[in-house]
Amino acid sequence: MEFFSQLDYTMLIKAFIVGGIICIIGQILIDKTKLTPARILVIFVTTGVILGGLRNI
Repeated sequence: MEFFSQLDYTMLIKAFIVGGIICIIGQILIDKTKLTPARILVIFVTTGVILGGLRNI
C-alpha cells in the first residue's frame, strides 16, 4: 500500500494524455498517408531519440 500513497496522480494523468495524443497522431498518419505502422514506429522512435539527445544539450 505504500506504493499507492507515493503516486503522483497528476503525472499519471499527463502521461495518459500524452500517450493518447501520440496514438492519435499515429492513427492520423495511418489514415491520411500510405505509411505502414512499422514506418510510423520508426519515425516515432527516431524522433524520440533526437528529442532525448537535444534535451541533454
